[in-house]
Amino acid sequence: MESPQCEQRITKVSLAEILRCFEHPISEEQAWAICFQCCREMEQLARGLCPPLHAVFIKGLGSIFVHADGTASFKVFHKSGKIIVLCSALLAWSLQLLEYLGVVIYEALDWGINSQVERELSDPLERLLCLMLKLDDEATKPAVTLQDVFKACEEHLPSPSEATSHYEMTCRNLFSEYMELQKIVTIIQTSKEVPLGATLSLPSHPPGSKALPWPSLIHELQNGVRLRKAAERPQHPAPPKEIVRSPYELLLDDIQHKRYTLRKVSDYSRGVKL
Repeated sequence: MESPQCEQRITKVSLAEILRCFEHPISEEQAWAICFQCCREMEQLARGLCPPLHAVFIKGLGSIFVHADGTASFKVFHKSGKIIVLCSALLAWSLQLLEYLGVVIYEALDWGINSQVERELSDPLERLLCLMLKLDDEATKPAVTLQDVFKACEEHLPSPSEATSHYEMTCRNLFSEYMELQKIVTIIQTSKEVPLGATLSLPSHPPGSKALPWPSLIHELQNGVRLRKAAERPQHPAPPKEIVRSPYELLLDDIQHKRYTLRKVSDYSRGVKL
């Protein structure tokens, strides 16, 4: 585990480390963001940026990295010598990478969930994963491309034109939440003893960042929480709550306990005494 002093040197973290730290699967919005950012990275590598796209390796949650600036990257195999890759082979490899990417994203959505329980996904995200994993029933349908994934991710948002900034911010927040939690865990593990009433020095939230899944806990730790001994706690037993009953329940209770004596009534229309 990295110490707080090493925080500035960490610029990326694998998806596997994020899941182990949070101990719960990623959200659907995070899945959309990781998918979009990974496809952006693949598109840039296909244009000849270093490393080349054919050196990318996507297999398992440890092969995808989320960066501090909100971008994404992959595990890369470096090969010596100059390699000439045909355009057709590069296109085929990019389609294969999309399938591998779909597998990893599904694993991240399903992480930690009982194997006998299937997570229910929204229809748009489920359709996208089915296309990426080639699970569509129509065999004649063309394979999904990077542009198809971009279009699906953009249409998921109310403002498609803001897709790049939105998904970048989502990944940036995911990285920030990971770093904050790691720092808190490090402080707790390295602290020998926290005196009563002491305040922990914890990271503050950057302006404009989204709230963490545990905002109340972070807030209490930042402000300091004084722990009291059990003997100091006021022993005020809670008074029993008064049960409010309806008029019908009150009437039924009176009848059951025979609190009232019912008098016989005569039916004067028939001259019969009831």
